[in-house]
Amino acid sequence: MPTHDFFSRRDIMKLSALLTVSGALPLLNAYQARAQEPDAPVRIGYLPITDATPLLVAHANGYFEAEGIKAEKPVLLRSWAQIVEAFISGQVNVVHLLSPITVWARFGSKAPAKVVAWNHMAGSGLTVLPEINSVKELGGKTVAIPFWYSIHNVVLQALLKENGLTPVSKRTGTPAANEVNLVIMAPSDMVPALATKQVAGYIVAEPFNAAAELQGIGKVLRFTGDVWKDHACCV
Repeated sequence: MPTHDFFSRRDIMKLSALLTVSGALPLLNAYQARAQEPDAPVRIGYLPITDATPLLVAHANGYFEAEGIKAEKPVLLRSWAQIVEAFISGQVNVVHLLSPITVWARFGSKAPAKVVAWNHMAGSGLTVLPEINSVKELGGKTVAIPFWYSIHNVVLQALLKENGLTPVSKRTGTPAANEVNLVIMAPSDMVPALATKQVAGYIVAEPFNAAAELQGIGKVLRFTGDVWKDHACCV
């Protein structure tokens, strides 16, 4: 499995490039070419998290066809970098995205993105190793987040500061006793990382919190909605 630093460098560099006008230009050109297709079908891109449920249910139950809209089989992607790249290039044209990434894509890369609906509010959790019983016990440890520009990161940092801890990002070295090292990680890699104790916890959407509890490798310490009531998540 790739290391935390791999995810950090790859996702930050790739998304930082994609979500600028110059970096997105080749993909936007491809998008424009696809946009000329008459009667272009709905092409859904999704990550394997519960946030994708509305789109997958709509496709499976034929809701698009019922409205006279063609829809292709949804495309499974594995990271936020992949889903943004596929969306900006027009490989897919309907996606669920972390709300901060949507804003970044629209105004950073000038991608023709439009929010048509809230996906959900709250619904994520902070999952930790079984022996950790409080947020303060995360001091000196590493916690994974899905991306810097995510509500998960905002909620986690607020929670850490509330408990006297300082969030940091260190590629090398060990965080101090009052620090918590934050690393970017694809949601699907968080459970294995917790199982091998590469991280002491992670904050993410379902089903990865429930998966840790079912496998007996972790437990939900806090639900994000308890920290910030009705917070935005994906759109």
